[in-house]
Amino acid sequence: MDLFGDPLQREMDTVIGTLRADARDLRVFFPVLAAKLTAALPDAVEVEREGAIFARNRPVRKIVVRLDDDLLEAELTRDGLVCRDARVLTGMSEEIELDAWLRILLSALREKAKTTADASAALRSLVT
Repeated sequence: MDLFGDPLQREMDTVIGTLRADARDLRVFFPVLAAKLTAALPDAVEVEREGAIFARNRPVRKIVVRLDDDLLEAELTRDGLVCRDARVLTGMSEEIELDAWLRILLSALREKAKTTADASAALRSLVT
């Protein structure tokens, strides 16, 4: 028995802590997260941007990550960051805190990393 808790849980807590610290400035954190996820999982990530298509500056407004039958959505609004966990099959959507959103994302990526190099790269890129 590990007296200090599950090592995988500690690793996840460390990653979430790092991401959470980076998230203090959402205007910087959000586009970086979008870029990392898009580069690592181009078929699973959709990024929506503000403004006209040909505008010079088009900040990231929303990130959608497809995880099998679920969608993880994070949207930057005037009031801050709104995160959702949506289940495609049931049509249910639930607003969740950023920490919960990151935990679901990291957990799914960790599971996929066991079988795909893309997910493994995505998981590594979130902490580098």
